[in-house]
Amino acid sequence: MIEDRSLDDFAADDDGDESAESAPDDAEGDGVDPDEATDAAPATDAAPATATSTWHADGAECDRCGERIDRRWRDDDAFVCPDCASW
Repeated sequence: MIEDRSLDDFAADDDGDESAESAPDDAEGDGVDPDEATDAAPATDAAPATATSTWHADGAECDRCGERIDRRWRDDDAFVCPDCASW
């Protein structure tokens, strides 16, 4: 037999405010203010990234042979065509 229940039987025991349970308490936090955390740059000793190739829609000259090519690769301090690259 199916029981007849009212909506009150399914109501939460508290006032229905679930945000109190899901929001972290300040005392339980990690002590980091989110606004302050985004202002600081990460500490790193790494060198900046260096491009290993370039691409030009109109083409660019190979630094060694002068051939005009769309894509050039870094070889030491020069950007070169595939024929001049030392692979």
